[in-house]
Amino acid sequence: MAVSYPFSSKISHFVPPKQWASMRVARDLEKKTGNKIIHFEKGDYQGPDFYTPDHVLEATIQALKDGYVRYDPGPGLPELREAIAAETSKFGRKTKAEEVIVTAGAKHALTMSLLTFLEEGDEVIFPNPGYPPDEVWAKYVRANIKHVPLTKPDWQFDLEKLESMITPKTKLLIINTPKRPNGHLVENPEAIAEMCFRHPNLMVISDEIFSHVTFGKPHKTIAAVPGMEERTIVIDTFSKTYAMTGWRIGWAVAPVPVIDKLSIFLQDSITNVAAFIQKAAYAAISGPQDWTVEKTALLKQKRDRMIAGLNSVPGIKCDVPDGAFYAFPDITGTGYTSQEYTDLLVEKAGVAVVAGTAFGSQGEGYIRVTYACSDEDIDEGIKRMKEANLVK
Repeated sequence: MAVSYPFSSKISHFVPPKQWASMRVARDLEKKTGNKIIHFEKGDYQGPDFYTPDHVLEATIQALKDGYVRYDPGPGLPELREAIAAETSKFGRKTKAEEVIVTAGAKHALTMSLLTFLEEGDEVIFPNPGYPPDEVWAKYVRANIKHVPLTKPDWQFDLEKLESMITPKTKLLIINTPKRPNGHLVENPEAIAEMCFRHPNLMVISDEIFSHVTFGKPHKTIAAVPGMEERTIVIDTFSKTYAMTGWRIGWAVAPVPVIDKLSIFLQDSITNVAAFIQKAAYAAISGPQDWTVEKTALLKQKRDRMIAGLNSVPGIKCDVPDGAFYAFPDITGTGYTSQEYTDLLVEKAGVAVVAGTAFGSQGEGYIRVTYACSDEDIDEGIKRMKEANLVK
């Protein structure tokens, strides 16, 4: 007799991550046909241009040899918290080590923050388009999710519209900069802060995982606005700065009372981030930064290569993102919806992208591509897209 598993109703909304749907399709197609797929859909570094720096690898090996393989419950190794505090202070948010917690990636920090603050009936505002996994745990606690549409074509907050959505039940505002999925920076953190000050119960979670991947315009954090340091949880990661995506290590910076709660959450869930990975992260953040500077310059070249290529594809036009390693081209000129174009492109051309609607309704008419891959793949992917000529 078939077993009827008594799953919690709180997970009834669980589905595989929408932004990875294209990757699952591409992998299956690659395995089935044996043909090479160009992976513009991966939100990750690809290929030898982006190997983790050697001194980080060496520090990992040394940490393993030195015995950093035991439990180390708590908010993180003291030296790493000190280094993160110094790093955060460079962006204008003066930070002490006790205001830092080391987490198993940015997603872990987001999950803990959402579950620590939200309960049933609370309101949380997410940007549209935004980052889908941020919403999973808000739904889990049965909070009410509101989406504020970002204005096109620069993808900024409309502050009048945003403020009109805030009620006494609104606990959290989620922002990210440079933004996923479009790579634009939040241009007006000071104005957003002024709005927040008019709502004393409103906290901000600021997702800043691409803080070191900007091209010309400087990264700005809302936490640097005087007064916002007490009302903001800043989340960042080693993944995007040091090509340590699979290492699963990031951090949150927040007032001490918040860090104390998050530390209890962390210890009661995963105990601690692996100590040898923390030692590797310390080597990354405290060691030479040449690799990071060179990597960002390389990404800028790849961005320009990708944008020029996309703008040569029939039916597509793409603006120039300020940061991250994503482009968000407008495909309305093809006559297809985002999902139709995404499905046809991988089937007809062997090029995988992500439908813009994976990031919210405002993503209709767009696709997301990454250019953190080889120049050869960028050129081949653009060539295939042009040859497919997917225009109605």
